[in-house]
Amino acid sequence: MRIIDKNNDFYDYLQNMYPDRSLTFDRTDSYLLTKEIMCEELSYARRRYGIGARDYENQMFLLLQICNTFWLFLVNITKENEYNRPTDYTIELITTWKNYSKPRSVIDLDVIDLDWTVEKMLFKNRHKDRAYDMERLKDRVDTITQAIDSNNFKYRTSFNEHTIIKGGYGDNLVKIEKHIPLLKACGIASLIDPLDVFLSLEEYFSLEKSSIERTESVGLTDTEKIGNHGFDTKTSFRGK
Repeated sequence: MRIIDKNNDFYDYLQNMYPDRSLTFDRTDSYLLTKEIMCEELSYARRRYGIGARDYENQMFLLLQICNTFWLFLVNITKENEYNRPTDYTIELITTWKNYSKPRSVIDLDVIDLDWTVEKMLFKNRHKDRAYDMERLKDRVDTITQAIDSNNFKYRTSFNEHTIIKGGYGDNLVKIEKHIPLLKACGIASLIDPLDVFLSLEEYFSLEKSSIERTESVGLTDTEKIGNHGFDTKTSFRGK
């Protein structure tokens, strides 16, 4: 697979190791997802809890989908400023799996909420600090993946919509929308195999290419169609 992009990501080097010019990934719609941008989005997605909603949650689920491969992460906010906005975090990989019954995507990265019936099983002490226990999360991986596979979750925010300000002022302000996050700077790259990402992208474009290829020529007569399928019009069918 050939990648077209002036920017680069942590899996790009594999296009030179596995050259295949029949597939092309036009990634010019990309932007670098930095820790600062991640913190900004986490701030928007963050929720209050507790009596009078005085406390902010410090953990959220992050779902990455490439083609039909999924990765689920737990984000832990470790620092915040005086306005309770996140300034740093850590990411842990919970699990990865494939599901070919769901619609495929190039690269989707979202903060999600699992259904409450699932989440309540994952808290270490949900009445006290709403903290997830990683061991408990991994013990209940099947329950979590089944919930996601059956769409038993909600999206909070997406990293596939990012606006870059290029200059100008007021009505002349120049805004550019970007939709493909590059993952090398946000903390995800160290948790997943670049080859898994590259192969999932190749699979996506291969499936997309196959889906638009015709299996039969256009404009053939019935006699020509019979020949294309390996039959002979004189010997393969009974006459009257």
